[in-house]
Amino acid sequence: MKTFSAIAKFSLLLLFFVAASCKKDDPTPSDLSKFYRLKSFEVGVIPEQRTVQVLFQVTDYDGKGVSSLKKEDFLVTENKGKIDSEADLRVGISSIPFELKTVLLLDITRSVEGLVPQIKTAARSLVESKLPEQQIAIYTFDSETHAVQTFTKNKADLLAAIDAIPESGLVNSTNIYGAVIDVANLWEDNFSIDGIVDGSMIIFTDGRHNASQAVTLSQALSAIGTRRVYVAALNSPDLDETALKMLANEPDRYFKADDSTGLEAMFTDIQSEIQSLSNSIYFLYYQSPISDPTPFLNELVIEINGNANYGKDSQILELFNSEGFGH
Repeated sequence: MKTFSAIAKFSLLLLFFVAASCKKDDPTPSDLSKFYRLKSFEVGVIPEQRTVQVLFQVTDYDGKGVSSLKKEDFLVTENKGKIDSEADLRVGISSIPFELKTVLLLDITRSVEGLVPQIKTAARSLVESKLPEQQIAIYTFDSETHAVQTFTKNKADLLAAIDAIPESGLVNSTNIYGAVIDVANLWEDNFSIDGIVDGSMIIFTDGRHNASQAVTLSQALSAIGTRRVYVAALNSPDLDETALKMLANEPDRYFKADDSTGLEAMFTDIQSEIQSLSNSIYFLYYQSPISDPTPFLNELVIEINGNANYGKDSQILELFNSEGFGH
């Protein structure tokens, strides 16, 4: 009887710790405003200046970009020692070449004839809210893919290109997968200290791929790779939501409007998300106290003060080589 009691007590104690651990990893709603995920892109050093550089991104619980953090919000430690004011710690991206690229891929087939003016209005709203450094390219598709405007920052050129999209005589064939394949290689994402290219594709459609069985969803997904894709879907009997949600490689990147009146808000929401993710990339750098030029791997940890996230992505843990420091 005593043996059973001891086992029971041990089991209850174990369950308590497991429950406490789960609760810690699953923040309550009140914690979500202080829940941050960190993702490291690159760590570099300038040995002669003893400078350590880190490029990383901060997102919230839902994966939305967080752009409001300041230097004082970060806790940086090197070999378990806090980096203080003497290290000239700074946060910003102004010194890194930055390209923000957006491809707008619009379904202009017979099924949307009569709705093209509303589609144009939605596209204009996206262009009107573009960031100064944002380059936008506009393509339409039916049975083929058509370049309306290649990448440009010029808002007037983009608006003129949208105005020129035909509104009648549209083709009854939807080559979604082929169009995705055609435009997917228009940019290559790059997140490095030498330069950033942050791209997105926005697909608008109200239907399903029906132009050719030889072009498949698998081929389109392969062409996309790790590129960020948003789908702006207009509800219709032909809408293939299963395939479109797969093209939108994150659940939160699939948007659907029940009718044409919701198109503009949908495009505006997508543009807002693109901007927030773009602004959530941070460049942190400081002068290391290390003055020994001997090659050595050092531990660097970046955290956010008061972070309610206790998971693996709650901090950045990197190693850097201090060879040549102090020369």
